[in-house]
Amino acid sequence: MNYRDQIIKLGVVLLSTIQPFILVFSCGELGSLSSYWGTSLQPLFILTNVIISYYFFTLKMWKIPSMSLVILTSFSSELYPLFHNFISAFFFISCLYPLYKTKRFKFYFYLYSLSPIIGFIKHILWFEIYSIMILCFYHLHSILHVIKILKEKHDIEK
Repeated sequence: MNYRDQIIKLGVVLLSTIQPFILVFSCGELGSLSSYWGTSLQPLFILTNVIISYYFFTLKMWKIPSMSLVILTSFSSELYPLFHNFISAFFFISCLYPLYKTKRFKFYFYLYSLSPIIGFIKHILWFEIYSIMILCFYHLHSILHVIKILKEKHDIEK
């Protein structure tokens, strides 16, 4: 672990945080984030999901969400709606496990667990955005924690 790796991870989290809002503000509200596959922002949608998948794959407990995100990105909701929706649901459910197993920041698990309520009250798109924001804040919090440890270690070595 070094600062450069953590800065790259911060960039991934930042991209993950702003991507849904870029999609919504550029193309309007669609049925779900996957619906943006059929828009002019398809490259942003694909690239962001692939970058997030790579980031998840580098983390011990996030390999299953990583693989499911790649698969759901590969099979558009337009051409493969049933399979895509199944994998999409699997992705969001699979994110529960690493959040539950974390020793730190357990409250993100509880916040994430509330996300289906957003889907019922508002819309599936806002369920997805809420869930992604919780995931982003969890990873941001984790990265900042690692940076703090690295800084303390560096200060001790001086």
